[in-house]
Amino acid sequence: MNMHGKPCRKALLILLLLVCLPLLAESAWDFSNSSIAVDEIMSGGPPRDGIPALTAPKSVSASKASFMRDDEQVLGVFLNGIAMAYPTRILSWHELVNDYFRDLPVLVSW
Repeated sequence: MNMHGKPCRKALLILLLLVCLPLLAESAWDFSNSSIAVDEIMSGGPPRDGIPALTAPKSVSASKASFMRDDEQVLGVFLNGIAMAYPTRILSWHELVNDYFRDLPVLVSW
């Protein structure tokens, strides 16, 4: 409660989420009409932590990026006066980049 005896909005929101989210998640997964036996469904793709994030990648100026193709797609980020371009062909193998824009830690997700 705040100093006026009223409950804090943040606490009420957290309580509401804790009560409602499990109910919504439970009702969203109805397998009664599935055409595949649920116990035959197997996990696919890489295991947990099987895709390593890039951490503090080295960068080069655009004029020195000879490994880039002219038609290369990039995910661009401009923050704190710094512009970075992350090639999507590299992001497709890592999906996450932990980088810094000056002293600000940034997570780039693909």
